[in-house]
Amino acid sequence: MPELPEVEIVVRQLRPRLCGRIIRHVEVCDPKIKLTGQLVGDRIKKIHRRAKFIIFDLTGHRHLLIHLRMTGWFEFVRPERYRLAIHAGKSAAYFTDSRRFGTVELLSTRELTCKLTKLGPEPFQFDGHRLQQTTRPIKVALLDQSLIAGIGNIYASESLWRARINPQRPSRRLRPAEWRRLQRSLVAALRKGISYGPRIFDVQEFFAYDRTGKPCRRCRTPIRRIVLAQRATFFCPHCQH
Repeated sequence: MPELPEVEIVVRQLRPRLCGRIIRHVEVCDPKIKLTGQLVGDRIKKIHRRAKFIIFDLTGHRHLLIHLRMTGWFEFVRPERYRLAIHAGKSAAYFTDSRRFGTVELLSTRELTCKLTKLGPEPFQFDGHRLQQTTRPIKVALLDQSLIAGIGNIYASESLWRARINPQRPSRRLRPAEWRRLQRSLVAALRKGISYGPRIFDVQEFFAYDRTGKPCRRCRTPIRRIVLAQRATFFCPHCQH
């Protein structure tokens, strides 16, 4: 499932291809995507990210808000199947999404602001204050987008492994030194993910996520898998005691 790094990679691919260009054609190939409004003739002023959302700022104080969900991605060579295509200038971007969970909305600035105000701070500006108020396990708290925005199952597990924090620890019981370690670990894990670039799914390697039974890369103890809040969680029982 695309998380903050994957979304950032897509945004960095979209910008040079579509930013500043006039939309000349939009193909909607999936009836689940309902765009109420005409986009042809609008200029794409800016493409940016907030948490796991991709945002196209258009002329006329309108915005396309896109969430990739489980399997969404953008391709730039016409694929066999796609749900949406945006043709702008001489470029095109094709929204592929095999499970069809991704969302595309056309919103006013006011509507966009209302949606985004529900999100917590970005991990790069994370100070731990909101998470310190909950008794939930720290892994579960990290997935709450109202507390910290952009983290999903992969990077929660990876960051906690880096910080040597047990994912089952109640969030409010973490000590100040552990919060600082977790903040550094979050940033390191996310930057590593972004650095993989468009080939991320082919070349990405993990320290804990999806490595059940494999030796911890620090101490060689087998990685364990547990379930927290109905989500698979991976950690080292020795390093993250």
